[in-house]
Amino acid sequence: MKATAALAAAFLAASALPGAAKAASKAAAGDAEYAPPPPAPILSTDISGGDLLFLTSAARQINQAARLSGLAKNKAVTPEVQALAAAVWKEQSAAAARLKDLAARKHVPLQSEPDLPAKRELDALARLEGIRFDKACIDALGEAQALLETSLSAGAASSDKDIQAFAQANLGTLKQEQKQLSRLGI
Repeated sequence: MKATAALAAAFLAASALPGAAKAASKAAAGDAEYAPPPPAPILSTDISGGDLLFLTSAARQINQAARLSGLAKNKAVTPEVQALAAAVWKEQSAAAARLKDLAARKHVPLQSEPDLPAKRELDALARLEGIRFDKACIDALGEAQALLETSLSAGAASSDKDIQAFAQANLGTLKQEQKQLSRLGI
């Protein structure tokens, strides 16, 4: 009990929260009024750590590909870029919905909002105009899809049949999109 209280005291002191020093001294002294904070919720799922990583990484990457292609379909000046972006947006948006359903069945919550680097990338692209936008957006989409390919390849090797099926199905579509991107030559 004393070791646990000392550990809690050290953690609280290191956290630099208001009142942490006072709580740390109470915990170290074994104060009966001190109640440690509740533990963080534990993820209630039976999937492996690798599958959990796949679901969360693929969700971020698919959503970013959908955001990038959505931006390009509305802002691109080249008809070929607009057409490809519309097709990619449609497929990646559908893939995001399928992945969200899969994650829900596996009891894995997914982040729906882009993280800070993704927001910054989108903001930087949105400030560009004309052919410079088209080129930068296609490059960013290619990079996003390369990351997604890595995740989908890992998911295709999963022992979970649902994850494996999702990854394999989307990997084929992704490779077709990548070929179309490389043909644009912008």
